[in-house]
Amino acid sequence: MHAFRSRSFTTVLTLLAVSSSCLVGCGGPTKQGIVARQEANSRFAKTTSVVSYDQARQAFESGDLSSAQKHIREAIARSDQEPRYWALLGRIELESRRLEEARVALDKAVTLDPNYAEGYYFRGVVMERWSQDEKALADYQKAAELDGAKLSYVLATAETMVAMQHIEESREFLLSKLAYFEHNAALNELLGDLSSMENDDKAAWRYFEVASLIDPEAPMICEKLLRALYAAQEWQKCLDQARRLTRAEKDKLNGVAPESFGMYEGRSLAMLGRFTEARNAFANVVHQNPEHLEGWIDLGQAAWNAGDDVRAEAASQRVIALAESRFEGYWLRGLVAEKRGETAAAVQWFQRAVSCAPENATPLVSLAIALRRNGQDAESAVMLAKAMKADPSFAPAKRAFTAIDPTGEATE
Repeated sequence: MHAFRSRSFTTVLTLLAVSSSCLVGCGGPTKQGIVARQEANSRFAKTTSVVSYDQARQAFESGDLSSAQKHIREAIARSDQEPRYWALLGRIELESRRLEEARVALDKAVTLDPNYAEGYYFRGVVMERWSQDEKALADYQKAAELDGAKLSYVLATAETMVAMQHIEESREFLLSKLAYFEHNAALNELLGDLSSMENDDKAAWRYFEVASLIDPEAPMICEKLLRALYAAQEWQKCLDQARRLTRAEKDKLNGVAPESFGMYEGRSLAMLGRFTEARNAFANVVHQNPEHLEGWIDLGQAAWNAGDDVRAEAASQRVIALAESRFEGYWLRGLVAEKRGETAAAVQWFQRAVSCAPENATPLVSLAIALRRNGQDAESAVMLAKAMKADPSFAPAKRAFTAIDPTGEATE
């Protein structure tokens, strides 16, 4: 009995000791426990911040800027060391036209990650909106350097160079990227634009042709191709392209070819000396759009060259009705009158044309020739002298001037 009490007492003491040590140990968290808890809270905050970021991105893409800003600020409040969060905030502020706030957010993004290309790109957009082209270019170049596979970064860099009149630098930059983006329509189109700026029409139409083959539906490329072909004096190629593009448009359901296609078809035919076909092409243009002034002018000239006086006169009347201050309508009427032997009337029409365009060599030369035929040699010589002064390289003026005054002298 005594031994049993002794063992029970010992057990009680042991339990008390264990309880005491437990109370001492459980009086507060250990250092290791604090760290573990902080890490768990951090993981939870980061996880929930991703949810808020995804909600912000979806709202931004749907155009709900207010909700997007609310969610991205929640994401940043939970985890403020993510550059993509700050970049998205910057884009939201940019779309909301709060440029200073956008710049601050994008500065934070590239500070957190100096290799974050998107941050530099959109900061470049901010700088461009502020017309700070040099800073914009530096950011675009950095973005393109960090992520050279992103076409938007490459094009932004090149286009900013163009805005700064660094045309050759822009061309060299794009050519350095051409091997990677060889089959991209936008890059070839921009190279075509740069070639046109440098009056290299042959290179321009080749780039535009590649771009049109890659993306035939891209707006403006086809028209740029036709313009470059015409400027390069590739009349037959321009004609073939204009007709091909017109057929392609008409083959579409309810398709209507742009008027410019018909104009380039007609002008190419005229340059090839096929005036009757050119007249018909321009007739189609003005039938489609009776207010097309240039179409009527070109129709009148093509008809005149095709020997169609009736259509030429009708076109001249329409030109005068549409634009009485333009010289072409009066000039065409003068040509018709002159061909019909109505010299006095021709002089009057050409005089009206010259009054509309006193510095244009074309009506000046026509008036000079009509005056000569009307027996007014002195007045004719004066008009030719004015034509030569207006355009010394104008071949008709040179020929007419030599015919009237072989000595090369004329009275002012």
